[in-house]
Amino acid sequence: MALQYSEDQLNEINLGKKQGVDTSVYENSALLAMQMQEIRIGLAKGLDARIYADPGFDWLQMGQIRKGLESGVDVKKYADKSIPSDIMREERKALEEKIDISDYKGNKRGIKSAAIMRQLRRGRRSGVDIMPFIAGGYDSEQLEEIRVALERGIDIVPYLNLDYRGSAIDEIRQGLEDMIDVSAYADAGYNWKQMHEIRLGITHRVDVTKYSNKLYSTQQMREIRLGLEAGLNVDEYRQMRFSATDMRRKRLALLEIIENATKAGEAALESVEELLQKQEDIDAGIEPITLSISSDKMEAYVYIREGYEDLTENDVLKVVWDGMIRKGIQRDNMKAVENGTLPKDRKILVAKGENAVNGEDGWYEYFFRTDLDGKPKVMEDGSVDYNHVEWFDTISKDTKIAEYHPATRGRDGFTVFGDVLPGRNGKEKPLLKGKGFSVSADKLTYTSTEDGMIVLKDDEFVNISNVLEVDEVNNATGFISFKGNVHVKGDVGVGGIINSGGDVIIDGFVEGGNITAEGNVLLRRGMNGGGRGVIHAGGSVTGKFFENTDVYAGKNVTMDYATNCSIYAENNLEVVKTKGGIIGGTVTALLGMTIYNVGNQMGQKTRICAGVPKTMEAERKAIRERMAINREQLKVLRNAEAEFHTRYPLEVLATMEVFKKIEDAIYTKEIDIETSKQELDIFLERMKEYNQAKIRVKGQLYEGVDVEISGRHWLSYGMKDVTLKLVNDEKGEHILAYSDDY
Repeated sequence: MALQYSEDQLNEINLGKKQGVDTSVYENSALLAMQMQEIRIGLAKGLDARIYADPGFDWLQMGQIRKGLESGVDVKKYADKSIPSDIMREERKALEEKIDISDYKGNKRGIKSAAIMRQLRRGRRSGVDIMPFIAGGYDSEQLEEIRVALERGIDIVPYLNLDYRGSAIDEIRQGLEDMIDVSAYADAGYNWKQMHEIRLGITHRVDVTKYSNKLYSTQQMREIRLGLEAGLNVDEYRQMRFSATDMRRKRLALLEIIENATKAGEAALESVEELLQKQEDIDAGIEPITLSISSDKMEAYVYIREGYEDLTENDVLKVVWDGMIRKGIQRDNMKAVENGTLPKDRKILVAKGENAVNGEDGWYEYFFRTDLDGKPKVMEDGSVDYNHVEWFDTISKDTKIAEYHPATRGRDGFTVFGDVLPGRNGKEKPLLKGKGFSVSADKLTYTSTEDGMIVLKDDEFVNISNVLEVDEVNNATGFISFKGNVHVKGDVGVGGIINSGGDVIIDGFVEGGNITAEGNVLLRRGMNGGGRGVIHAGGSVTGKFFENTDVYAGKNVTMDYATNCSIYAENNLEVVKTKGGIIGGTVTALLGMTIYNVGNQMGQKTRICAGVPKTMEAERKAIRERMAINREQLKVLRNAEAEFHTRYPLEVLATMEVFKKIEDAIYTKEIDIETSKQELDIFLERMKEYNQAKIRVKGQLYEGVDVEISGRHWLSYGMKDVTLKLVNDEKGEHILAYSDDY
């Protein structure tokens, strides 16, 4: 009897034959099309797919065995039909990372969760053992936060509680990391969102007791916190009976009152003089005293008509009182009516309001330099000073680095009618974050806990990191690897290798060295790599010159000149010396560059590039291919789902493990496709930014220089003071070269 194959199964068999693989390995109608696909992919890659060509393995298990074969690990350690695919995945990754997690099988209860195994694997990888917490019954979400805390050296153990969700442990970890008193919210009676609101309040220096009642919802807490941060008197709306919506409405109303009062204090809608003039122009005829009030309700005047000099102070006071004037009354001025000292214009100020006074915002006083930009100084003669480039200050242990000056309270004002004009309290600044310092109990004084480099970032992060100082680096001194910053006072010779977790500063020359830094790299002299020198920085690279060197910067590159180099900057590149330039090699800055003099009269091959890099096209292609594969697999899965529906009743399908896997896989594939769409959107935004890159040459752009912007080439014919950019006009997409007066 001939085997009956579905259309998808036949497609896999035919595709395998086209690829020249031995399809007999999977010509089995008991195999789903997805299983056949995994076997076919393995065979096409030259793997021994017979190891998993068994209908007893589902396609997800097959995939993990195949990937293990590809990476060369011993798949026999986990090629077991009883092991779920997600558990297989963690065992495979552990084997690939050469990490031993075999003890998970020896646990008296056994670890049956892939998510828990993932945390065990990641912990072992970073040198943290979370097995005691696994044995303690914590779930994967909790274990992840415990692991992260332990990896960062945070003593989270005293605050652990099985009743906390992982997100609650995360809130406690973040609080400990920010050096705040987490006891204010480390309570299982709070949910993690409530913890979050209290933590934010403490970080922003507000009085969290105003809303730390567990009966408040998260949304209510948020509205009270935002009011406190804005300097409002939240007592007017923080009653439990108000819903979060009510609180929000009242908070916004208070803000509006303050804003309007501030505007009124700055300028009235109509001047008092104009109002009084209008009143004088009226033929009152019957009223001896006329009351005028400014439109901002901050001043009240009376006008005394001629012939009524016998009026008393009480006459004036009655008019004022009848006009509902209740505050800021100027009794001394009214006496002018009785004592006959009226001003010539017969106008008397009888009441004056008082503007609200807003409190001053909190601020930090720093005791180290925060204005360092890390850029070399261009001298009057056009030379560039790299010897005094500064992007950090240094600090000694136990030194005060910052003092916080708290916000001051505002003072309420009033109108002449007695309306209160709320004064806003000053806003507090958040607590400083970072490392290498301690903070006093009152959260006002910050003190360094170690010697090192100190840097302020984004006005809220202070990092103090150790500095390793060495005289020189070469073959004799050996390999330098340091988690902090490295300062080389002398030269880096041939064979010198530096691996830094921070910044690298070299005062001398660099010759053929290999420098890797997570932060910035500064060469006060320069580098002649001799074709072997390499610099790789996560941040910016600054150097006097680069010759025969490969340079990669995650941010910017600044220099005097470069010859025969391969330089790549993720952001911008700048040549700062007017007589500097780029000769030979390839220089790339994705967001653009400003340079002096490119190429030379001898026509030395020189390339300058900006805009979308070639790798991005491969990245876009990979995203689209991934989407296409997922769509194709989703189609096969839906076909399989439909086939199962035709073959089995619903009550049977509900008990079939393989059908559940198909449904789960469909859900996962749909999420994968949506994620790929989002990645593509982000990718296209990046491309748009790169396509706006410009290359500005302020000196000579010599003939023969190859200019590339987003894959389009343009060959220079010799120009000066020119800007190049990519345009798309009637000529199509091309590079336009124009002068500054274009």
